[in-house]
Amino acid sequence: MFEVTEIGQIIATRSLVFIRESGSSENVVINIGAPYEGETEGCCCPYKIISETRNKLHGAFGIDTLQALDLTMKTLNCELEYWERTFKGKFHFLGEEGHCCKF
Repeated sequence: MFEVTEIGQIIATRSLVFIRESGSSENVVINIGAPYEGETEGCCCPYKIISETRNKLHGAFGIDTLQALDLTMKTLNCELEYWERTFKGKFHFLGEEGHCCKF
């Protein structure tokens, strides 16, 4: 299994604020790296979620770079929704509720 060890060239960034039900908040930055062909299997699109409490580097894999990018966007949506449920809060983007990762 291929392991993602670096994000490479960043092609997209989104800054969010996560506001918990308690009223506390933290800034969250999402970076998406340029999709690339793997050495042995398919293509990868790396992404990184950075906040005060989390620093996660991961990637989504597809048969080509477009599918890898598409799967990264879908995975990010799931991760952010999971974060909202688990840590009981909501993401805000440009002062409004939502993280805008759905397509």
